[in-house]
Amino acid sequence: IRLDAVNYNTQIWADTSGKYSPGTPWYYSDMNDNDRWDKGEEVSVLAGLPRQKVILEDAEWFYKISPRIGFSHVITDKSTFTFNYGLYYQTPKYNYIYLNTNRLGDPEELFEEGEGEVGNATMGAERTQSYSAGFNVQVGEGWAYSILAWVKDLDQLTKSTFQRSGVYSYNVSENGDYGSAKGIDLTLEFRGRKYGSQIQYTRSIAKNNSEYAWANVSGQYVDAPSQEFLQFYDRTHDFTFYLYTKLPYEINAAMTAFYQSGGPYTPWIFAGRDPKEDSKNRNSKRGPAYKNINLNFNKYIKLMGHRISLGLSVYNAFDIRNEIDVYPLTGKADDPGTYYTENIGLADENHDISSAYYDRPWRFSQPREINFNVRFDFD
Repeated sequence: IRLDAVNYNTQIWADTSGKYSPGTPWYYSDMNDNDRWDKGEEVSVLAGLPRQKVILEDAEWFYKISPRIGFSHVITDKSTFTFNYGLYYQTPKYNYIYLNTNRLGDPEELFEEGEGEVGNATMGAERTQSYSAGFNVQVGEGWAYSILAWVKDLDQLTKSTFQRSGVYSYNVSENGDYGSAKGIDLTLEFRGRKYGSQIQYTRSIAKNNSEYAWANVSGQYVDAPSQEFLQFYDRTHDFTFYLYTKLPYEINAAMTAFYQSGGPYTPWIFAGRDPKEDSKNRNSKRGPAYKNINLNFNKYIKLMGHRISLGLSVYNAFDIRNEIDVYPLTGKADDPGTYYTENIGLADENHDISSAYYDRPWRFSQPREINFNVRFDFD
């Protein structure tokens, strides 16, 4: 069992009852010059009072208790069952807590100079509930396999809420977003004296109701229930394979192979002549898959009583140029679409873009790389 206790040691906007109101400043006329609101003094949620100040309260401690439990049960001498449950809390990033809080005493300066964003020291920790259960089985002397299913429920995540105070509009961070992730891991492994290998496959899905904490900074308010949609980090299929063995002349060799589904992205559609984001189908398309194969060789030799390792590493052995950043209009990394490329050409009234303008190699993964290395082990 884990206990977390947090005090942000700052001040927060409050109302006349002393309750925190992190999204709304309450103004009062400080007629007694004692820097605190007294009963009977004029109070308003709008600026403009004489000798105007705002009601502030100190942040208080908050506590989170997170239990975790796990056990493993022996089914036979070659198989086990495991189960784990955990409740995990994570304190939000401090910029969501303290952003512009040094200006809380002067809301008008905050709204005009703070770029419309306000931290919130009433925020609690983000929460993740995790469940996993699986079987581990040995088959014969060298083979083993495992099956593990897992679920993660996320809530109280940081979000941005659109607020108004008088003529000003701004965004206040708070807890409220949520998401989920679930999947199954399959592993097959062989261990031998001369060679060994492992294959691991993961089938998963990750959703959230918002891509990031400040997703609502545009100030668009929709009076409708939120819903989960695929996240940019979702990868449906994840496949990993490695193999190690000994070659002639005492050379150790290893190979790793990796395959992963492409990431989701929101496509662009044409609204009349110009394209725009298809906001009704967020992350409804998926980019190209990522593939990679690496090779590694090393050999130990003895020289003058010392052990020396000679190594050769080949990354991206087949020189696969994976598309890692695609244009949402075409789904390709090297083609933004004819809407943009039709302006390429020698400068005239219809062409104003160089042919090299869309030559952007950073949208692709690195090419093949070969490294040599030498290691000396001194006795």
